[in-house]
Parts: sequence; C-alpha cells; structure tokens
Amino acid sequence: MKPKHLLPLTALGLLLLTGCGQTGPLPTFGKAITPEWITADFDGQPGDEFIATSNLQDVVFNARGEVIGWYVKQNAGTPYIKKGANGYDFTTLRTQKGLVNMVGQPAVQGGGAPVFPADRRAFALKGGPLDPATAAETTTPQLTLNLPQNRQEAVFRYTQGGATVTKTVTLHPRNFKIDVKTAVTGGPDNVNMLFPGLGKADNPRVQAVPVGGQPASVQGTGTTTVQNIQYAALQENPSQLAHALIVRPQAGTPASATLTGGTQGLISVALPAASNLEVYGGKNELIHLYQSGYTSLPGLFKPNIFGQISLYIVKLMEAMYKVIGNWGLVLVLLTVLLRLVMWPLMQAQGRTTARMQVMQPKIKEVQDKYKDRKDPDSQRAMQAEMQQVYRDYNFNPAGCFSTFVPFPVLIALWSTIRNFEFDSGFLWLPDLAIPDPFYILALIYLIVNIGQLYVMTRKNPDMFRQQAFIYLIFLYFALTFPAGVTIYIIFSTLIGIGQQILINKQVEKETASIGTTVQKTPMRPAKVAKTIDAPKK
Repeated sequence: MKPKHLLPLTALGLLLLTGCGQTGPLPTFGKAITPEWITADFDGQPGDEFIATSNLQDVVFNARGEVIGWYVKQNAGTPYIKKGANGYDFTTLRTQKGLVNMVGQPAVQGGGAPVFPADRRAFALKGGPLDPATAAETTTPQLTLNLPQNRQEAVFRYTQGGATVTKTVTLHPRNFKIDVKTAVTGGPDNVNMLFPGLGKADNPRVQAVPVGGQPASVQGTGTTTVQNIQYAALQENPSQLAHALIVRPQAGTPASATLTGGTQGLISVALPAASNLEVYGGKNELIHLYQSGYTSLPGLFKPNIFGQISLYIVKLMEAMYKVIGNWGLVLVLLTVLLRLVMWPLMQAQGRTTARMQVMQPKIKEVQDKYKDRKDPDSQRAMQAEMQQVYRDYNFNPAGCFSTFVPFPVLIALWSTIRNFEFDSGFLWLPDLAIPDPFYILALIYLIVNIGQLYVMTRKNPDMFRQQAFIYLIFLYFALTFPAGVTIYIIFSTLIGIGQQILINKQVEKETASIGTTVQKTPMRPAKVAKTIDAPKK
C-alpha cells in the first residue's frame, strides 16, 4: 500500500468512527451549555413543564415529576434549546426531527403540538388511586441547582385520590445518572413506577438480574417478571449511537420488575411506598457506563477488544489524575507515554515512509520510461526495474502495513478520550468534554497536520497538493471533537513530526552512497551503467 493512500483511508476511518451520516442538529461550534432549570409551557397543554438542560441531555418533566421528553445528545453541548429575546425556542425538541426521545415518540396534533401518551412517561406511578392517565392536584416544584456538587434537583408534590406523592429527582449534569426518591402517604403500600423506552428502537433488549441470580431477558413480544432485582435495563446494541435505560434499587429498597419487549418496550418496577432508585438514561457506551459505575453489573455490557484496551487506558488516566490533579496535563502525559511505548513500531513505519520519499524520483523515472509501453514484455521489464530500485534502497513495500498495527490502541485511545466526561477545563478551555469555543485548538490542529503532511511528502510537491484538501475534512473534526480529543491529536502529531524528521535525516544519510552501489551493479547489464546521483540533504 502506498503512503499516498493512507491519509484518505484514515479520513474514511474517522468518518465511520464519528458516526457521520447521523441526523439531527449539527454539533455546537460555540460555548458550553450551562446547566439550568427552565420553566415554560413545553407541550401546549395547560400548566408549565420543567426542563433540566445540560451538555449531555435535555429532560422535560411535568408537574408530577413524570418525564415526557428525554433527549440524549449525540454530541455533548449541542444546543437543542434556543434562547432568544422572546424566551426559549423548543422547536427542535417538539418536532424531534432527527432526535431520539428516550421515552418514545409522541403523536403530533394539528398545529404541531406534541401529545405525550400517559403510558409513555418515565417515573410515572400506578397503583390504587395513582394513575398517570387521570388528573391530579399538583404544586409548583422546588427547583435547585448546585453545579460544584454536580446536582440539578427538583422536588415534585401532587395529590391524587387521597394519596400524596413526594418525588425528589436529582440529575447529575456531568453524567447520565438520575436519583429518584419517592414517598407515598395516604395511599397504597406498594406502587409501580414505569420506565418506557427506548425511543425509536424497534426491539430493544429488555432484561433484569435478580440479586444472586442469572439474567432474565425479553426481546420481541413477551412479558416476564423478575423478583428482587439487582437491576433492570432496556438496551440497544452497543455503539456510539445506542442508548440504554438502567434502573438500580438503592438503600435497601426491595424491587421487582415486569419486563415487556417489542416496539413498546417497558419496565414496570414494583416498589414500596417509600423507595430510592438510581436511573441511568443515556448512551449504551462503555466509557460512560464505566464512569457511572455500571460495568461491574453482571450481564449488562461485554466489551470487545477495543473496549478492553479502553478500560486499561481509562484506569491509567484515573491513576495519573490522582497524582497530577489536572485532566489537561493527564492527556499530555498520556499521549507522550503511549507514543514512547509505540516508538519502535512508529520508527519502522517512519523509515518505510522516508525511504519511499528518497527513492520517489527514481520510481518516477522508471514509470515515465514505460508510460507509453503497455505490452506485456515492457510491463515485466518495468516491474523488474522497480524491484531493483526497491533492492537498491532496501525498501520493503509490505512495510507500509505496519501503519495499521497500532490502530487497535489508537482507536481505543481516541474513543476513550472522546467519551470521557472530564470535570474541568485546561488553560483557556472551559471544558475538555466539548469543542474549543474559541477555535484556537482547531487552528493549531490544522497547522500541525499540514506540517506533518509536508514532512511526509517534502520530496513530492504534487502529492502534498493532492492530499492537502483532506485537511478540510479534518478541520471539521477539530471544530466538533471534544477539546480533550483535539489536544491528544495535536500532541501525538507533534511527536510524530519530530520522530519523522529524525528518521528522514537517518535515511538520507544511509542512502547517500546508493549512487555508487548502483553503478557497480547496473540494473540492465546490456546497457552502460548510469550513475544515480545521491539525493541532496
């Protein structure tokens, strides 16, 4: 494989890894979203709704603390809610074009007002007089925000059929976890809390694991009940675009789960009147699940080879953070450490690239010699001369494949940093988990990558011009990637440039005497030997 083909293949790989082709709003190119509570009329029905917005998701509650809209963002920081002079614009969330509402897709009335069915509301309670489909007497919830402690909290109270419900919901803006504490007085001793989902998923896996038991699951039409659960979950097949809804009883709360599969996937959790649950509603992706403490749950997530490498990397990052105390410096040190580990392999790859560049003029000379001669004998003669050039320069075409050997580690590292939720910024960056709002990293990224391309193609200006356009695509990545990813790529590329410069000098020194060698062993014995001038330094 020729080096000129590697950059387009790399670009294609990045396109696939980033999930290009998805629908919905483009990722933000601006500043981070400050978590807040918004009180507004969201569904066009009487009464206000209460929206918790953050970089990761927008969650819409009604006055009973039931979730009618649960929008997980594919790209952190995407502004689904627009704020203007006349207030908030919820058009993107209401129409849900290209978005996934974790609790299902509502019907739309005339005029575009969405209708959210009562049986598709998360955290809804059923039992005795409690029924999400009937009216209740509600009060204005108490909304609080404590960003240093990573908390968005709301206390909802309502009365229905003589039973009073107090529901305390605590969201954590830096991850996908929600704590739900419920107290029912004057009503039944046991209630059912509903967890519908997963939006557009046709057939999510619905499963539960009893304490000390084996997983029980439903996929497709069917219903099963699991007693004394350790957790219950709705999951799509793991990917960057997949979602999961996981329910875990807390503080000794006894819970049983009735699982319903199919397009109307549902978990109904039977609870005592006073209960405490932890709910994960977000990406069904390894790093987010690990940071939320879910990867140790039996049967929930089985990492592939890339996932196993990612877990080692994230644990290394956490260990380094305990010593350094700054995520930006952790990324820099991690990049340097991994590049040093891969130095011998990258050295072999770099030498292959350097030798290709040094011998490029001779290759072009042979190709030009036979460009108008397409008969079999001429083509065989051209191949023979090309093989002789390879031998003279000690070049092995198969060496280009060493480029792909470190890919499992590099892909795992990239995926780990991309999905990791940092809790701080670095230098001018307010948040390493979102793109640089000042575009400084994007500019540095472009300059560094153009520099790398020049070092790799310095003896072939035509190749440089042909491949430079690729960086227009890469610039889009730099504008949309989390700042932590861009920092990793910049420092990794800088180290690669330095290594390649050293290799170029070594190879040029090694090949300086090739002209003399070729003169002693001419390629075509029938002709007078021609001395090949040594490449200039």
